[in-house]
Amino acid sequence: MIAAMVTYLSEGGSPLTLSEALGAWGERWENARVVADVDFTGEGSNEVLVSFEAPDDGGSLVIFSCIAGRYATLYQAITGGDAPEIAQVTDLNYDGRADILFNSYSCEAGNANDCAYRTQLISWNVSDGRFVSLLNGAITSDNAPSLNDVDNDQVQELVVRLTDDGDATTGPLRTGVNIYDWNGSYYTLSIVQLDPPRFAIQVVQEADRNFARQQMDTAIAQYQLALSDSGLRYWLNDEPVYLKSYLYYRLLLAYAYTDNDNLLSLFQEALATYPDAANAPIYVSMINAFWNGYQVTNNLHSACLEVQAIISARPEAVGLLNRYGNRSPVITAQELCPF
Repeated sequence: MIAAMVTYLSEGGSPLTLSEALGAWGERWENARVVADVDFTGEGSNEVLVSFEAPDDGGSLVIFSCIAGRYATLYQAITGGDAPEIAQVTDLNYDGRADILFNSYSCEAGNANDCAYRTQLISWNVSDGRFVSLLNGAITSDNAPSLNDVDNDQVQELVVRLTDDGDATTGPLRTGVNIYDWNGSYYTLSIVQLDPPRFAIQVVQEADRNFARQQMDTAIAQYQLALSDSGLRYWLNDEPVYLKSYLYYRLLLAYAYTDNDNLLSLFQEALATYPDAANAPIYVSMINAFWNGYQVTNNLHSACLEVQAIISARPEAVGLLNRYGNRSPVITAQELCPF
């Protein structure tokens, strides 16, 4: 198809009638789009941008340029699926040169519900003499990005709205907005504005991330929020049975690490909440093991060795936390007591 297009254009065929000339491909050409009124390279003549569906490769985007009286291919992207959507042809980053923003939409094989947009942004680079990506990697998202000059600097930002709150496959997802801005070299994720979490496990997972970074003050505040905020919903039906005990356990570790004055009172509160340790969730056993080891040695590492022995014997300590879908973090036994 590309060779046929090159021949047609080189022999004097008009880009405006290209779709008619290639109509023999029938339905594969119905969603094609031709843009032939933009000089992308700045060399004084317009290039021909074509989005179409190829018989073997699926969605493809090609840019042709007339060089020494004959057309040649300057750029080709194979996106698969249907013909990619040419979302914008404009100067996004205010450098005086037209950029091309295009999206492809595809679903995982055998799963029509697992679909996503893949967005790419390219522009002509004079020094390299070729089209280059203005993104530090293609953007994969549930919704195609929109353009908005968020900070009124004449540069268009890419705004990706996160509207999917998750399902059984992905686990709970945060909604909100991701904003990609131009940094002088390429577009990069610069602002993440997430809506307040709706589910307790989302707060717990974020607290665990901060715990792993040893940002304990932030982690403690988030664990306390998950423990006390009755407005947070449960993602899994059995969460009320074990999640509270896990929060007590994590707070105990964080308090011990920071020499928090509330360490003893927290331990006593956990004991009062779960007086029957033998029939309590696994994390109550881990609370007792950590506390007893820490009281004897006053050493976090020694206390964690006691906890790790329990985790080795009862792998549900890890398994209960790793059931939240393929977009949720995975925690290891070592991370449960890392000292």
